[in-house]
Amino acid sequence: MQLKKRLIANALNFCKNKSLSGIERPSAFLFDKIEMSFFDKTYNNIINNQEYLNRIGKIHPKVPTILEMQSSNSSDAILMNIFAHPDVKDWKPLSDLLSINSNDDIEFGWNPVHENEKWKKTEIDVKIGNSIFEAKLTETDFKSKHLNIVLRYVDVEKIIDLKALTKDEIVSNYQLIRNIVTAKKYGYKFHLLIDESRTDLRNEFDKVKNSILDKSLANSIELITWQQISTCVSDDLKEFLTEKYF
Repeated sequence: MQLKKRLIANALNFCKNKSLSGIERPSAFLFDKIEMSFFDKTYNNIINNQEYLNRIGKIHPKVPTILEMQSSNSSDAILMNIFAHPDVKDWKPLSDLLSINSNDDIEFGWNPVHENEKWKKTEIDVKIGNSIFEAKLTETDFKSKHLNIVLRYVDVEKIIDLKALTKDEIVSNYQLIRNIVTAKKYGYKFHLLIDESRTDLRNEFDKVKNSILDKSLANSIELITWQQISTCVSDDLKEFLTEKYF
């Protein structure tokens, strides 16, 4: 994938310019220390917030000797670089773009309680006030699940035309469906965050959005790119994001 190659090349230049170090692998660059993945102001805020600190402690699913956010491919890292920044609530252009308020609480890894899903943890990447967000970077898709699992969500068939997304009892774009059902349940807005180069994910998003039966709900769902967000943050963070990601 071209995006992975771009992120590796950016990470190599980033390390060279800042005298940092890491390991280049075929599919990702792994920074030697977790703090190397973060903008200084964001990281200083993270280490002073226990919930944020716990969040960055997630182990990499494929490399158990490092943390997940040490990878150049980490969508959680770019998400936290922005939304764990101490001044994030002061950026009016960002608040306007995302329709959030300066007094909204920010919660990473939010777990909504679905009546028939109490046996299973369902994690939303971040919740800000009355908006929920799914963050993607190099992930290949939105995962698929068997129809029987998707039907465990209350009223899912009243919310989404599952026939349009199902083939041989397998439902595509499960993560988007999960977020949309959650948005409907709580009356929230839902935003998907992706790199502007990911036309594949954009196409899948459009497919799911078009399958929503409630058009007012469909109108509350929006795709926003990381590049759009980067124009709404402070100049120093924008410079960091551009160098590391774009």
